[in-house]
Amino acid sequence: MNEIFIDKVESNYIGHRVDKLLSEILEIPRNRIQNYIKEGLITICDKEAEKSYRIKGFECIKIIIPPPKELTVTPRDADIKIVFEDDDIVVVDKPAGLVVHPGAAHENVSVVSALLYRGVELSDIGAPMRPGVVHRIDKDTSGLLVLTKNDKAHFELAKQFFNHSIDRRYIGIVSCHLKDGMGLVEKPIGRNLKNRKAFAIVRNGKSAKTYYKVLKKLANYDVVMFKLFTGRTHQIRVHMKYLGCALLGDNVYGQASKYIKRQALHAFKLGFRHPMTDLEMVFYSKLPKDMLKIVLGG
Repeated sequence: MNEIFIDKVESNYIGHRVDKLLSEILEIPRNRIQNYIKEGLITICDKEAEKSYRIKGFECIKIIIPPPKELTVTPRDADIKIVFEDDDIVVVDKPAGLVVHPGAAHENVSVVSALLYRGVELSDIGAPMRPGVVHRIDKDTSGLLVLTKNDKAHFELAKQFFNHSIDRRYIGIVSCHLKDGMGLVEKPIGRNLKNRKAFAIVRNGKSAKTYYKVLKKLANYDVVMFKLFTGRTHQIRVHMKYLGCALLGDNVYGQASKYIKRQALHAFKLGFRHPMTDLEMVFYSKLPKDMLKIVLGG
């Protein structure tokens, strides 16, 4: 079993229920955290936690991660580029058309399967389907993401995503001209009640904040830089639909395009603090050929 020890819980977590907080940080089901609590695997200052316990501030917490069930991801290679790797993390440049991990569609090939194929060890948190996964980008979005190789690094990096301190920036091509050259969209996002596979602006959704800036105007489209302050599923795509200017090629929130076979979105910058050394790390990815052709041709 692996142990994660937190010597002081940050003050901004005060008032959160421990089961809900750990579930949201680690992005694992709340009932799994509650099972850990029932089994005595989570202690607060050496006392077994209760699921209803609310953080008071600066407590010490120990989490014992039990051995995962046998991985259900079969190692299979894919066209990924490992940008950086050390004992704790691995940064990957993902092509469009590849999922980060298997999901409801039971994809056989993914970023996770490719890393396992190449002998990269991934953290147990998220296993058996999502070992090492602290965040995701859509299947048809290209670009950078980081995965973790041990549970301590996973937890420390997951906290940065939970606190929205990660610098994530995207380049996108939208299907029309935006009214303003730059702006900030702050609209909550939740499941689309009419289409469970899609998301929408909903009153009681999760808070979502996207900054955008037009970099170049093409004849019919705009090339836009996006900065995410939150990381909701399909966030940029939903917010652009809200502005009436969906991403080019986005056939879920807009319409298909003869110029590109997927939504024109690329995660070009990823910045964070190393989960173990605390050093600032920044990575960049070049625009892929399908998007570059449109930008240069416009």
